[in-house]
Amino acid sequence: MSTSDLSRWTWEEDKQFEDCILDSVGRWEEIAACLGTKSAAEVEHHYALLLKDMEAMEAGEIEPPAYLKCSKSVKRKMSKAKPWTEDEHRLFLEGLKKYGKGDWKSISRFAVGTRNPSQVASHAQKHFKRQEENERKKRRSIFDSSN
Repeated sequence: MSTSDLSRWTWEEDKQFEDCILDSVGRWEEIAACLGTKSAAEVEHHYALLLKDMEAMEAGEIEPPAYLKCSKSVKRKMSKAKPWTEDEHRLFLEGLKKYGKGDWKSISRFAVGTRNPSQVASHAQKHFKRQEENERKKRRSIFDSSN
């Protein structure tokens, strides 16, 4: 297989490739099967090129693509945060019990489902902060007035 054949990836295939990488355990055959349009060798080669590009961007050797730079227009298009529902919070607590503190990806994927890992982590941070504040209110000092 020639190098030119290995480099022909559509934008859709690239996006699907990224999703497959997140969902796989790193086997090229598994990622190729997920894509359905590329061989394991093509997937492995594409991954190596991706790593090479990322290293070059981090080293400042090449400019990151324009879509990676956050512009003001992108910031304005972001929607406002949706409050968590009681049901989502209940599912969050169940996921927290099952997967433990810190496994936001599993809680997002297998428990809550309607929120991404970043949203789950943010919700957890607020949840634990509220719990801590409530605990502080309950612990009264002997110096507190009892009027």
